[in-house]
Amino acid sequence: MAGPLSKYAFINAKLRARISKILPDEMFAQLAKAPSLEAALALLREGPFASLEQIYASTGDLKLAELELLKDEIELYRGLRDYLHADTKPLVDALLSRFEIDNLKNAIRIYFDRKIRKRAVDTSTHYVLHDRIIHAIPIDIIVNADSFDEIARVCGATPYGRIVSKYSHIVESEGSLFRMEVALDHHYYDDLLGAIDRLDRRDRQVALRLIGVEIDLQNISWIIRLRKFYDLPLEAVLTTIVPGGFNLNKTTIEELYRAQNVTAVLQRFVEGKYPGLSALMSSPASSSTSRLMLIRRILDEIRRHEVQRILGGYPFTVGILLAYFLLKADELKKIRMVLNAKPMDRPLERIESML
Repeated sequence: MAGPLSKYAFINAKLRARISKILPDEMFAQLAKAPSLEAALALLREGPFASLEQIYASTGDLKLAELELLKDEIELYRGLRDYLHADTKPLVDALLSRFEIDNLKNAIRIYFDRKIRKRAVDTSTHYVLHDRIIHAIPIDIIVNADSFDEIARVCGATPYGRIVSKYSHIVESEGSLFRMEVALDHHYYDDLLGAIDRLDRRDRQVALRLIGVEIDLQNISWIIRLRKFYDLPLEAVLTTIVPGGFNLNKTTIEELYRAQNVTAVLQRFVEGKYPGLSALMSSPASSSTSRLMLIRRILDEIRRHEVQRILGGYPFTVGILLAYFLLKADELKKIRMVLNAKPMDRPLERIESML
């Protein structure tokens, strides 16, 4: 069995060099202050994101530039996979399936809007990936399908056909894709946790902690969404929760959903698990929108804390790979947020709060 040094010495050096090139906070401060979208894109001209300005200049379509960011992120996973030990590759494949599932959900949303809601979707199809990610999924057929049965049939050779078939009648009766999308997300996390379970003991412990925090954040996001947009009983909410979280137990999840003041419950959670972040909870948040932004900021800080913990610890584990993927995802998310805020003339304070 290969030792940790032989597995991770090369990739550790390679990824730490890449991490050093991730855009610093100072660059995002400049992007936030840019007077226009064009000015923000110009700031990204010298570097790996130069193509964004070129795409926008030639098409005037910011969503196409965002699609390019997505393609680049997928290629990060594929490119690094070639450098990894065979034991680690299934984990990367499981992580890569997130992009495939999200792309499938986007395609199904277009079908749902066109067929069920009778809305125009002509331009939406341009912003879905048609290239193969893992499985051969005929996106064109899905967005133009006549029924969920047809979608399930063309996805029959993938793990997703069964899920589409099982939840199609629920979607049609409820007029919402929520339960189907939750089931697809559960499949992703089940597959990911299965890949983690096949790692050696040290890698498994590191991955469970970092992915467990991601599951916690996903669960909190769902609780906030369910509270804000749905009126579901607690029992139904608990069926949406992904098992495998690192910090949040069933009691805390129940308390979060029942609480009149979610931030107060989160404050106790943060003070107990991450006392160094408790100062964030003292930030004023008068409106529901600002409270949600505060919660998202806290969740992002928890993720950042765990990533820094990995980077400062024993270097020869799968943690360096997971940390890099999370840092790159955070970088790309911030770029998308800034670029989307510019055409909407968001005030500087609002943009900075999102970062």
